Amino acid sequence: MKIAFVFAPYRHKLFSENLKVVDDDFGVFPPINLGYAAAIAERAGHDVMMIDANAERLTQAKTIARLKQFNPRAVGFYFSTYMFHDTLAWAREIKQALQVQILAGGINLLLYPRESLHHTVIDYGLSGQAVHALPKLLSAIEAGEPPDIPGVCYRRDGEIVFRPAQNSGFDFDDYPYPARHLLPNERYFSITSQLRNFTAMVTTMGCPQSCTFCAIAPLKLQSRTVDSVLDEMQECAERFHVREIDIFDADFPYNRRRTEQICQGLLDRGLSLEWSCRARIDSVDASLLELMQTAGCRKMYFGIETPNKQSLELMKKKITLERVNQVIAEARRVGIRSLGFFMTGVPGENRKSLLDTIRFALDLDLDFAQFSRTIAKPGSELNQQIVDRGGRDYWRDFVLGLEAERRRGSPWTKLSEREIEFWTKAAYFAFFFRPAQIAKAMGKVRSADELGRGVRTALHMIRYALKQDTSG
Repeated sequence: MKIAFVFAPYRHKLFSENLKVVDDDFGVFPPINLGYAAAIAERAGHDVMMIDANAERLTQAKTIARLKQFNPRAVGFYFSTYMFHDTLAWAREIKQALQVQILAGGINLLLYPRESLHHTVIDYGLSGQAVHALPKLLSAIEAGEPPDIPGVCYRRDGEIVFRPAQNSGFDFDDYPYPARHLLPNERYFSITSQLRNFTAMVTTMGCPQSCTFCAIAPLKLQSRTVDSVLDEMQECAERFHVREIDIFDADFPYNRRRTEQICQGLLDRGLSLEWSCRARIDSVDASLLELMQTAGCRKMYFGIETPNKQSLELMKKKITLERVNQVIAEARRVGIRSLGFFMTGVPGENRKSLLDTIRFALDLDLDFAQFSRTIAKPGSELNQQIVDRGGRDYWRDFVLGLEAERRRGSPWTKLSEREIEFWTKAAYFAFFFRPAQIAKAMGKVRSADELGRGVRTALHMIRYALKQDTSG
């Protein structure tokens, strides 16, 4: 059976934690989730096409024209909660033009499967892991049979039928590598990337921590084996000419022994790769950082959030400021560039504590910083706290079409949305437009492409820093 996967363009949303300039300029990343789905479908014997309309900047008309040439029986989409209605609009146009079955997968189907199928443009929803359920669903569609499969949501006689996936876990190594051969790998980059081709990958799912603001925290941690990780990195380098990889794990070095084995494996294989990863402050020390740098790690992204101890406790973020200072200094010493993730409007926040966050970021000698508004993300404990107090789930109503895209309040702080917005913009301006920071960044530029992206983002940042509204 012919099946196509389409990644629809995304845009900044009013409820996003990021400023518009950050969402617009942060990068163009490969749709790894759809890449996994495409690879699973190929392995099951299906003829597969994938279109990254976002990276290729395709209109709906051009995407439909390309799909018509392929003539698929079904088209699959990745649905996030943020971009649910934007993706739904693309699915609606494609379904009408091609008369195909529409498949929906992604985190939103895990959180709100029935609500997603409330929209009749979606024929089938896949909730949970696709590695076993997707081949069964495609076989059922091909045979014209009802997909009475755990984790699959569909309609029967106008009624939504859903059997939740069995909570028995899975082996991440059962997944094939994402189908990068179906993607325009030369188009991907991040705001901090320096080399092309660039790609992203994951070596774990879920997170071992319990931070209240994180949507990943409730998901059980699943890790791939060392050989699986190394083989995919080698495939990226040798088959797709990738020179830089961003590892999107919530905390890549959480398992120290596994991290050491991956690093040693990279050295043993002699792969000419640079890579970056996200890490908790307490997951690394000087010796591990040194090994990671020797194995090609050039950037690390640390979740610091705030120096306010009370807020850190409220968010269940178990780190110390002393360790933050020590790790950033150690990373600098071994030659790893650091990005600090900071949050504004955190639980218990006041103007003083927010200003303390900005000063702390300026004092850390970081290479990069990202300042994000604290929001109650779908699936997070923070959102559940609001639901428990008020009895309504904004994200559920948003998916159903009962709520508009809008800024939500921040009931955990007395700061207004306008104040949080103003100081978030001020934080970016204060951090990146210091003469010493500009000189540091310019001294490490490695290509005209990187320089152009940096200048363009700086100009956008100035524009948005001067805006006084709360539109992001």
